[in-house]
Formats: sequence, C-alpha cells, structure tokens
Amino acid sequence: MPSRRLLVPLLAAALCAAGALAAPAASAGEQAYKAVAAVRKLITSGQIPAGSRLTLGFKQGNVNAFLGNDLALQKEWESLTGIVLDVHIVPQQPIRETLRSMPDIDIVVARNHEYPDLLADGLITEIGPFMAEYGYRFDDNGSDGYIRPELQSKVGERSVAIPADGDVVLLYLRRDLMENEQEQAAFRKLHGRALAAPKTWSEYEDLVRFFHRPAQGLYGVAEERDEEGAWMFWMPRFLSSAAPHAELFDEQMRPRLNTPGAIAATENYVALVKYSPPGITDPGRNYNFTLPQFAQGKAFATMNTIAGARMFNSEGSAVQGKFAAVPLPGTRADNRIVRQNTLIYGNNLVIPQSARNARLAFLYAMWLTDPDVSTRSIGVAGGFADPYRWNHLRDARIRKIYTPDALDTFSGEWAVTRPAGTGLRGDAQYLAALDRNLTAAARGEIGAQEAMSRTSSEWEQITEKLGRTEQVRQWAEFRRQFGSRQ
Repeated sequence: MPSRRLLVPLLAAALCAAGALAAPAASAGEQAYKAVAAVRKLITSGQIPAGSRLTLGFKQGNVNAFLGNDLALQKEWESLTGIVLDVHIVPQQPIRETLRSMPDIDIVVARNHEYPDLLADGLITEIGPFMAEYGYRFDDNGSDGYIRPELQSKVGERSVAIPADGDVVLLYLRRDLMENEQEQAAFRKLHGRALAAPKTWSEYEDLVRFFHRPAQGLYGVAEERDEEGAWMFWMPRFLSSAAPHAELFDEQMRPRLNTPGAIAATENYVALVKYSPPGITDPGRNYNFTLPQFAQGKAFATMNTIAGARMFNSEGSAVQGKFAAVPLPGTRADNRIVRQNTLIYGNNLVIPQSARNARLAFLYAMWLTDPDVSTRSIGVAGGFADPYRWNHLRDARIRKIYTPDALDTFSGEWAVTRPAGTGLRGDAQYLAALDRNLTAAARGEIGAQEAMSRTSSEWEQITEKLGRTEQVRQWAEFRRQFGSRQ
C-alpha cells in the first residue's frame, strides 16, 4: 500500500541547534519532560543530528489520536525536540506482513496477541534496556498509571511494547428496551425472573432470543462472527468455563478443548448466529458491520471494546442515551459465577528490529503516552485509541465522549482480564486454526464438538512442528506471568 506523507518541514531543527527550543507544554507530565530532555541531550551530544526524522507506521484510525486535532500533538513534539515526524499509513493487516514489506519504519502499532510471533521472528526490539537507560517503568498506580501494563507490554518477562490502547470486551445492551415496563412484564412471564443484564452466557442467549424481532427490524444481537477474529468473541466464553479460569493447554501443551466447558462455550458462540442479521458469518462482516447495526437501532445487543461507547454516544447515533455497557456474563462453577475477559484488537506501540532510530522512537512513545499528553490524545475527535491510563477515566472530556457508565464498566472489567491470544510463538497459527473451525461451526458446516476436536488435532500438529519442548517452556512462562487474579 503506498505510504502517505502528512507532514511539512519545520524550523524546529534550526531552533534546536541554537538551543532555543520551547519548554515542554504545561499540560505535559514528568514522563514527557524526561523524554524531551533525553532527546535534546542526544542532539546536543551529537549522537543524533538536529532535524532527524522519525518514521511512524500508523493505521488510518490511529492518525487523529496519535497526532492530535489539526496535528497539534505532532507540531508540539516537533517544536519541543526538532525531530520531524514522517507518518506512513499502514494497511489493516497483521503487522508482521507490514514489517516485512516496509522495513524502514521506526515505530508501528501492533495488537497484543501479535507480540510473541513478532519477537520470535526477530521483527521487534525489546525495550527493557531503553527503559533502564532512561529510568522509566510502566507504573500501574491507580492515580495516573497504565492500566494492567503487564498485559499490554510483555512477552513473558520481556518488555516489548508501550501501552497505547485499552481493548477489553464490553457487552452493550439497549437500556431503553430493558427499562420498558411492558417488556419487563413479558420477560418475567416467560422466564420467571426480572429483565436484567445477564449474569451467565445462557442468560445472555435468553435475552437476545427474547428481543429477536426481525419482522420489526430488530435483531437480537449483532456480535462478530467474521473468521478473522472469531477467537476474540469465543475466548471470554471459554475462559469463564472453569474456575478460577479455563486454560487452553495442560502443562505438556495438550489442548484442553475437548472438555464440556470448551464445547459449551462453542455452542453458545454458535447459537447466537440465529438471532443475528443475515450474512453475519460472511467474510469481512467485522465491527464495520456489527457496530453500525447497533448504532442504527437494528440490534438489541453487541459485544466490542470501549470504542463502541464512543460510536453509540455520538451525534447521529440512533441509540445515543439509550444503551448500557455492562460486564461480560460468566458461567456457574464451584457454586459461583466465574467471569473472565480478555484483550482484543489493541493498537500499542512497538519498535521494529530494523528501526534506524530506535532510541528516538522509544522516547517519542514515552512522550506520547505520558499521563497528560495521552489524555489529549484519547480525547481527540475521530480517534481510535481508547483509554489505557487510570487518569483517562476521570477526565471530563473523555467521560463525555464515552459516557461515565461505560467507563465505569470498562474500569471494572480489567480485574478479570486475561492476556490476548495464546501467548505462544506460533500464536497466529493456533488462532487461525481456531478461527477456521469456529467459523465452520457458526456456518452450520460442523458441530461444536467437531470444531473443538479439529482444533485440538491441528494445535497438536502446530506444537509438534514448532517443537514441544520449547512450547512447553513458553506456556509455563506465560502461566506464571499471568497467574490467577480474582
């Protein structure tokens, strides 16, 4: 895909050479100050030429968030440092393909589950040495720290990414329909309980079945069933199928998919297809299809990230003021309801191994994700980066964009959130097999048990091909790093 240059040369380089750069903005915090000071030191010491260019690889949806309204954040960075940002729009594809075809990028966005493969393939740089050199750490304090940075930044014990997006899963429901007295009475008569947000996945299915009224232009649910991301909407169902949480493999990397819990999770995933808009399992029917269905008032429920709240709360949305974001359901196990969430999507910052200005890229990322600078980033119009620091959730502008209720639910879900994907080298292969079989089941081509059986067999082949001993080691590391959090 051809790159697009968005920037114009500035006079900042000349100012930097003369020592006349402006002081950091008043709305920048200590993290940003340290980054700017470190860049200036690199320039004055001659380690980096004044007027150097930093090449950024952003997806179209990230440009507004990371560069600011009217490129305000870009201009501020360039004014403060003299380092010009050269932005290239990268395609919506696995970032591994982008890094292989565009090797000159200094910093790029990557999804959480992509980290293990990117690291194993030697495509990204460990940032731990930079953090130590410049005295940084991913602080998770409840005031302005990163939210669950261990989920967002690491592969095992190695730091490989700078958190820049918060993508846990939320369940969105039509609050106005839930609060309708006639609907409440009809639901109680049918199910013998109050019409309320579902506590279990089976209750969720009851809700969408009750509100599925295609003759009236209302579908029960518009939840993604596109093959490219099937695992994202199956995984929370699976993780909550056992206490304290289900695991994809045993200690010897034998898949745990031929279990009653895994099959029940798949059955629930498949069951919702019949309450969905026609064509829900067609290729390409991702969030670009499902979110507008809900925003236009054509679906009672959907599942997605906090970005959904931004869309549903916007001017022109048919459900503005009529929706609720609620916690994901769970499964009854050991006399309690087990709930688990996971990270999906995610556009965090990684530094390619081939970066020509890796140190500069790291410092830019730390400046951009500073508590104060990042608040201005998340609050831009049309940005696709979502809150990832605790102070974002209290910012008045951000609360207005997403709604306080949605942000409160978002905040609570992180306590039951698991890392994305498998955490393994070969993650893309494991997830592709799972996606393929889940989609076959969703299309009615095979049953839920067959989908899990086929996935188990394919996973065993992948593990043997990659080397079971090393996969077992990585799986053990993954399980230790992300132990039980209740």
